[in-house]
Amino acid sequence: MSRAVMLEVAKAYYLEDRSKVQIAEDTGLSRWQVARVLDDAREEGVVTIRVEDDDAPQGGLAGRLQEALGVRHAVVAPSRALRPDSGVEAVAQALATYLSEAVGPGEALAIGWSRVIEAMPARLQRLAPCDVVQLAGALTFTGDRVGSVEVIRQVARTAGGTAYPVYAPLVAPTGDIAASLLSSPEIADVMTRAEHADHAVVGIGTWTKEGSSILPLLPARLVKATADAGAAAVVSGRVMDDEGQPLDVGVDERIVGLTLRALRSVPSIIGTCVGAHRVAAVRAAIRAGLVDVLIVDESLAKALLDS
Repeated sequence: MSRAVMLEVAKAYYLEDRSKVQIAEDTGLSRWQVARVLDDAREEGVVTIRVEDDDAPQGGLAGRLQEALGVRHAVVAPSRALRPDSGVEAVAQALATYLSEAVGPGEALAIGWSRVIEAMPARLQRLAPCDVVQLAGALTFTGDRVGSVEVIRQVARTAGGTAYPVYAPLVAPTGDIAASLLSSPEIADVMTRAEHADHAVVGIGTWTKEGSSILPLLPARLVKATADAGAAAVVSGRVMDDEGQPLDVGVDERIVGLTLRALRSVPSIIGTCVGAHRVAAVRAAIRAGLVDVLIVDESLAKALLDS
């Protein structure tokens, strides 16, 4: 078995406290193969008293990233070698672990949507009793994908708290419809709760079809006009340029969700994303004051330090 596989399995077992059964499910190996890889890792010196990890707590990758970007806290999920979507899974696990430690009893947790956030509830083993609030309108998907309302309900169930979902689309057909939805008592109440939350979890997207779920919901002319205007990042449906300034050529008025100004009032904003191609988006979100805690994969962390 390759050294990359040994590192992945050893980190999962010794550093993330995952069982051999869980590792087998995540990697596609059999439980026997997982056990054999762990034995080989010890024999070959990959594992001694601890797993040899370049991202050690003192002076490691996360610490350097935190210092370089000026964020309050940074978490770097280790790279995974076995599956193409493993970066999302690793960051989702890191996010779940962080929330289980950071959210206190009686607090409020506001949550947006992204692929990382979608994958997080299944990995959230425990969460202090808290209210769980939706940051913006709903995104729904066909098949077995988990939409934003389901994420809110799953996390609230784990916490034993109250869920406050938004039963309206994230992108309205017109600005007038969005304004009408936001002024309705039910949605206005959720937005007020989101603005006064203790923590907010957001995905940091790029203005591309692959990098943001709202592009397919908008007219092509509006997508192009926004790109031409210099769109660098999208957070909870709100678009900004490279400097983190709000960018609006017609998208913003259609969004059913918290404004960037209201989002900035949340004391702890946790930004998550995966992939080295998101460097510009992460920097824009940080400049916009939308990232207090950054949770990313190893490839993105290294790209941010190199840029």
